[in-house]
Amino acid sequence: MKNFFIIISEHTNKSIDTTKRKLISQLEAYEPEIRYETYEGYLGRETQIPEWVDCVITVGGDGTMLRAARATFGRKVVMLGINRGHMGYLTEVSEIKDYSSLVERLVKDDFKVEERMMLRARLYRNGRCIFRDIALNDVLMGKNDSIHMMEYQVFVNGTLLNTYKADGVLVSSPTGSTGYSLSAGGPIAEPSAKLLILTPICPHSINTRSMVLGAGDVVRIIPGSRQTLVSCDGADGTEMQPGDELVVTRSPHTVRFIRLKETSFLETLREKMRLV
Repeated sequence: MKNFFIIISEHTNKSIDTTKRKLISQLEAYEPEIRYETYEGYLGRETQIPEWVDCVITVGGDGTMLRAARATFGRKVVMLGINRGHMGYLTEVSEIKDYSSLVERLVKDDFKVEERMMLRARLYRNGRCIFRDIALNDVLMGKNDSIHMMEYQVFVNGTLLNTYKADGVLVSSPTGSTGYSLSAGGPIAEPSAKLLILTPICPHSINTRSMVLGAGDVVRIIPGSRQTLVSCDGADGTEMQPGDELVVTRSPHTVRFIRLKETSFLETLREKMRLV
């Protein structure tokens, strides 16, 4: 690869600054053979990854990686995450002993690529799509206040699955199974799997469980009489009105992650769980 875009977390600290400095120093050693550009700060919805970029490198945590993945939607770029946050489920690299070797492997394409499925969310009002977004981790429909419990009708492939009394309903990808879905009591899925995970948030029932659905299933959620919010990957919520419908499906696009290590997902999971 010859063209890199480096995204630096808005939560700067000594570790992030050191990583940025050493990484850029090694990339500069390859100039003019390669091209790179840096972006520092919060990566908003409006931020565009330049068309010439082959590889996006994030320096931060999972939040930085999620926002970068959304920004690369529909592109064929590959992504590498350097963890300088807390858990770092999405990031590939935590400790870097040799920055020169890391950059050399990237420049020489000495790595594997793992594709992850994404989710597509569409909001309908009176039969017309008024909002659409994508998510790598999850799509959340939640209440718009902190007091009242909501009621949600959930349909799968046009068939009513259940009516939940809960704080919200979460549809997660396998990648997102170690995020909010895990905190809400959902199962952990191997991240390259193809499936959807449906989880009610704080349901008012002792026998309500998460459900694993097929990747081709269509989830339709209709809220009750109160206003709700829809959020994709924790982004700013979009308000829903009573009678609106949220449809969540698998996106035709994927995110392509660089894999430098031979470590399995189960080994990574075991190590991350020790930090909790």
